[in-house]
Amino acid sequence: MRERRASRLGSPALGGSIPESGPVAALSPASGIDPPGAGRRPRATASPRGIAVCFFALSIALTAGRAGARVLPEMAPLELTLAAGSTLGVNGAPGSGGAAASLGLAWPFAKRWAFGGALFAQDLGTGFTDLRDPNTGALLGTVAGIHRWSFGGEWRAEATLRQTRRLRWLWGAGFGYGREERDQRGEVNDAVSGVTASTAGTVLWQSPNGQALGASVAYRQAFVDREADRERPTRWVTATLEWRWRAISKD
Repeated sequence: MRERRASRLGSPALGGSIPESGPVAALSPASGIDPPGAGRRPRATASPRGIAVCFFALSIALTAGRAGARVLPEMAPLELTLAAGSTLGVNGAPGSGGAAASLGLAWPFAKRWAFGGALFAQDLGTGFTDLRDPNTGALLGTVAGIHRWSFGGEWRAEATLRQTRRLRWLWGAGFGYGREERDQRGEVNDAVSGVTASTAGTVLWQSPNGQALGASVAYRQAFVDREADRERPTRWVTATLEWRWRAISKD
């Protein structure tokens, strides 16, 4: 009776099915578990021909690199420049001038030519106003009023006009972008940005360890709009002392 009842439950006519058990049931598709090796790709192995091609390409690259190193000149070391001084001859108001500083980095790509970039900040002047007593009108002294300054960055190209064992005469030009700000007691009330261009002459005394000291005089032109402020400076001169450093090979 039990066997006959089980056959009825498992017969297709009654819609039943005999449940599987054991290892076959655990690896069946209905269980959601793939059997060992299912879905795995065979491990790729490097063929001797592929290894030979890789070594051949590497040998060609190394040979070409050595040949290029013999043909091309050795890259000259970069030169770091620090400058500090003063601004002069500002054509705006206030135009009393002030401190000036710059930081530059140049690469000598040819025997007498170098190219690089620089950051600059230049004080254009500070105006002073009289401070008076509001009740009596008596003069109490002077205080700083309107102040102007400029800052920005530029690309620089420099040519060596003449060079001796200790001295070097240079002439350079720059082209970049700068910003001028006007403030009163630290609060900015006017600002404008525009293209700037500069040119400079420099004389340097060189030391054997790669350092150099010298002086530079530069002229800068700022291409900014003066319609809103007729007293806005557009050109000025800087006079600075320079310190330069370039790594020297000990070989």
